[in-house]
Amino acid sequence: MENTTQTHTFDHAEDRAAVIIDRTTGERFVTYGDGVTLPYGAFIKEELFKLAAGYLTSPTSNVTAVDGKQLAGLVGALLARQSRAQGSVIDILAKEFLRPDGSVDREKAEALIGRVLLQFGDDSVQELEYATVLVTSISNLATKKIEDRRLGSYMEQSSRYVIYTSRDPVTGAWRYYREPRIMASVFASRYVTLMDKCFTTYAKLVEALSSYYGQVKPKDAAEYAIRPNDTKKYRYAALGSDDERREFDRVYKMDLKTRACDTARIVLPASTLTNMAMVANGRTFEYLLKVLYSSDVPEFADVATRLHETLGKVIPQYVKRALPEGDAFIRETRRRGQEIARSFPNAFAPDAAGETDFLDVPRLIANTHEAKAHLLAAVLYPHVRCSYRKLIETINDAKERNLAGLIGYLAGDRKGRRDRSPRAFEHGYDITVDVTGNFGIFRDLHRHRMMTLDRQTLNPYLGFAVPADVIAVGMGETVRALAAEILALYGDLDQYLGADAAEYCVLFGHNLRFKIGMNLREAQHLLELRTIPQGHPDYRRICQKIHDEILKRAPWIDETGLLKYVDHNDYHWARAGSEAFQSQEALRRGIKLE
Repeated sequence: MENTTQTHTFDHAEDRAAVIIDRTTGERFVTYGDGVTLPYGAFIKEELFKLAAGYLTSPTSNVTAVDGKQLAGLVGALLARQSRAQGSVIDILAKEFLRPDGSVDREKAEALIGRVLLQFGDDSVQELEYATVLVTSISNLATKKIEDRRLGSYMEQSSRYVIYTSRDPVTGAWRYYREPRIMASVFASRYVTLMDKCFTTYAKLVEALSSYYGQVKPKDAAEYAIRPNDTKKYRYAALGSDDERREFDRVYKMDLKTRACDTARIVLPASTLTNMAMVANGRTFEYLLKVLYSSDVPEFADVATRLHETLGKVIPQYVKRALPEGDAFIRETRRRGQEIARSFPNAFAPDAAGETDFLDVPRLIANTHEAKAHLLAAVLYPHVRCSYRKLIETINDAKERNLAGLIGYLAGDRKGRRDRSPRAFEHGYDITVDVTGNFGIFRDLHRHRMMTLDRQTLNPYLGFAVPADVIAVGMGETVRALAAEILALYGDLDQYLGADAAEYCVLFGHNLRFKIGMNLREAQHLLELRTIPQGHPDYRRICQKIHDEILKRAPWIDETGLLKYVDHNDYHWARAGSEAFQSQEALRRGIKLE
């Protein structure tokens, strides 16, 4: 194209494109650049450019976005193809994916995907294709299993803002998962009766707490900073407009509601049904399917089947290695972990441990007994019921055991590079904390993806704390009696059906043991976010303790300002400030909030 003249025909703000006309043929080509800072390149015939432009958000800019809706299931192959082609994505889209009329040639595209997957390897291309999945009516246990896959984005119905008192409008049943193994057993009636009792208790508790908090904080005594650009807090009587009074009412109601939800959720069972959404790439979805299929839990397998069917309509080529029979390596490594854990019987005696236990983990890349003991403890941790510290002591007492041999056995019999050993092999962070906190705390801290979080099976043996406010409304003994009944039911379900069935009856208020490992940068994110005023007081307390332990070991960190936004204040009305700020913004913008 040496014999050309340039004609710039675009006038949009994002322009970085020009039309070049070939003097000899008269053909028109679109090219990107400005001829000065960016030399022109990636010439594409104008008619082809126009075909592709409808699939791009800013077609005349050299920074654009692909319309994932119109090209669902094809984006990964399209982007991967670019890395080995002379032109741009637009060339490939127009020449290899579109018909002359501009529509997508699905048959040709599917064939191309197969070729691209062969040339590039499934793993890399899988990361370029994503799907948004909605899961309705799923137990809280299943959401945790799904959210264990860290490389995804999740949005789950909150137990802090939603009151779980709705029933099935057809049957009148409370909304909890009827676990098939339990419902087929002699414990079915007892399970249903006790789960119903959890929800009736929850409904009474929410009502009693809402009334109580209204007395503790009467509307005429409450004050919120809701006026735009004004940090001063005002009482209802001091407000001067209907809009301000409306927002005050909204904040006040939300203030009481969230406080009641925060407290009352302790009696919700893990079987409580919820809704969630997940956005992830093909690689994450494929491994999630393998994990779910490889579980012995019926609900997980059912979710896998339905998820696979749905993904098959969106990104079928990218989840093809997930098989309904599950993954043999995942199954076998889990079985080996359970087997070796049982060979340390002392590891199944729940021991008294503090809410947070900051662990001193040695360098694991070292030829020492201590290094091997700590790595073995990390691998066995999800399969036992004792604290990490007690597990280390148990391993150290078994001096005759070949620790390296046990670790090799637990790493699994890998048949290829895609057989990846358990997450415990990430162990070794400078900040490693063994946490004993209720299931509600775990649910909130579990969302952090940039750390290693491993947990033990949910059970009622680590305690159940009744908040002072529950006692204040006269329901302390009712809640304690409910927790005692759950403890008894769990014991029977565990004995006859197994721990993974018994988990469904455990309450949000029961303690769970889980281990966090992170570096300082993740500590900055976790500890500063989870100590903000609107955070739940339970997990705020956990994060404040972790921060204290970090500064105790390394006081100089305080001087750096690295963790300077960790908040050690106590806030009785956690959501008030946040909701008031939303009202400020709504009034400023003229938006009416619900």
